[in-house]
Amino acid sequence: MRESLHFKSFIPFLDNHGFTIVLMMFIDYAIVLFLLFIGTRNLKLRPHGPQNLIEWAVTIICSYADDIIGKEDSHRFYPLILTLFFYIFIGNLMGLIPGLVSPTSVLSVTAALAIIVFLYEWISGIMKQGIINYLKHYAGGPGIPAPLKPFLFFIELISDISRPLSLSFRLFGNIMAKEILLSVLITLVIIFWPTITTNLMSGVLAGFSFVLRPLIIILGVLVSLIQASVFTLLTCIYLAGAVAAHKEHSEAH
Repeated sequence: MRESLHFKSFIPFLDNHGFTIVLMMFIDYAIVLFLLFIGTRNLKLRPHGPQNLIEWAVTIICSYADDIIGKEDSHRFYPLILTLFFYIFIGNLMGLIPGLVSPTSVLSVTAALAIIVFLYEWISGIMKQGIINYLKHYAGGPGIPAPLKPFLFFIELISDISRPLSLSFRLFGNIMAKEILLSVLITLVIIFWPTITTNLMSGVLAGFSFVLRPLIIILGVLVSLIQASVFTLLTCIYLAGAVAAHKEHSEAH
């Protein structure tokens, strides 16, 4: 399975898959930090250029967090939510650059991001309520009959633990599909382009792949934005659930 997803780069030192992914992750970090640096180095009351773009993106993301989590609590999660969005979005786009690979096309990377969200949700809830009270909310509120509480506890706990799986596989599957499609198109052009003057079918396949590639790149940009937005949106929903559980527990007491 791993070998079938291993596409060799035409850049010699990127031929090792494990090293490539780690390098892509650091490049992703560097690009995000660079964009934030140029967008905040000369802050002005009337933003323009990079500052305007960064502020626009931050405002939209934070407004979504406010609407989902609530303005009273959302500001505590701004660093996590913004970091996840920019890191995932830039990482998704990297696969569109020849010779580079999207770090988010690797399951171990998306799983790590999902586990961070899961642990952040649990740690935030435990810090607010304490571990006993936090675990109690899985059994439901005071209105739940006592015989049903153990069953509800395990159902809710399993549902909560499954969230990192859904987050990681959703992001991994969509970005890997984009990577495979682009790789197939490039391979078709490389294979059939030298024979277009001698074989009509080769010319048709090479030309079709050559024309289709820009459209796939545009689609890749949209997929990258949508997947980063979906991951961030679900993160906000999960964090909102932890906050809501804390409020319900506080009101019950």
